[in-house]
Amino acid sequence: MLVDNITDLRIFSQVVKEGSLSAAGRELGFSSAVMSKRLQRLEEQLGIRLINRSTRKLSITEEGARFLEYCIRILAELEEAESAISHDGCPKGTLRVTVPAAFGRLHIAPLVPKFLSRYPELKLTLHLTDSIVDIINDGYDVAVRIGELKESNIISRHLGVDQRLLVATPSYIKKHGAPKKPADLKNHNALLFSNPNPMDQWRFIDKAGVEHTIKVSGNFDTNNCDALRESILADAGIALRPSWDVWQDVLDGALIVLLPEYIHPSINIQALYPSRRHLSQKVRVFIDFLCEAIGETPYWDISSLQGTRKTIR
Repeated sequence: MLVDNITDLRIFSQVVKEGSLSAAGRELGFSSAVMSKRLQRLEEQLGIRLINRSTRKLSITEEGARFLEYCIRILAELEEAESAISHDGCPKGTLRVTVPAAFGRLHIAPLVPKFLSRYPELKLTLHLTDSIVDIINDGYDVAVRIGELKESNIISRHLGVDQRLLVATPSYIKKHGAPKKPADLKNHNALLFSNPNPMDQWRFIDKAGVEHTIKVSGNFDTNNCDALRESILADAGIALRPSWDVWQDVLDGALIVLLPEYIHPSINIQALYPSRRHLSQKVRVFIDFLCEAIGETPYWDISSLQGTRKTIR
């Protein structure tokens, strides 16, 4: 049986997103009673239970999770259709984007005003988190990810490279000396990123292609990029950091690149969106905008620092 009202699909999707009838009702402008009645009507039409209800919480059923994927796709394509037939052809609606916290703060958030100025009919919701979210079930249009992809129903577009730099302040090096080879790092205080455990295995590749893996240690680890960067700048130790995080500090001379003759394995930075038959206009313009702003060779890429970056050999 076909669903009678597209609003019922919006209600179901919003309830799953918010986790409660009342919160979803506030977003859509309906009372909890109306939300409950419409959700019940949808379940009766489909002949399945979509959401388990209790006095404490709501939880989506297995059948509900499968149906949610179709709902999100239908609502997105309906929004795209409405935008396509508008007189000006400009993308409209809400664009939900999730990005890693520090990368988003440094490289995505500063682009938002220009993007919204270019596309004034769009509303952008930007979610900064280092947790891996379920793009489809959580209702996101775009996700920026750093690392390998595991989802088979997700399409990606390359944005840049997360290339690692071994860095420390000039003051730290003056006091403790510079490492001449990776093994020397065992004698230094390593500042570690935790994800969730301290990442204390640092990999280096020499000019001959030989890989060196060094287990380092130090007196500080954190899961927050900003806290780690502040510790590096406070002369606390040596760290292996993404170029997108410390490139400006290197250009300014606040940080020195150590062991520049060694290569550190890099990771791709990608924009992801759910696999659909048609790419939404709002998703397309956002990803195109990111690629335009970042550039074919990202401004934080190690190649753009050649000749200007501070190094110690």
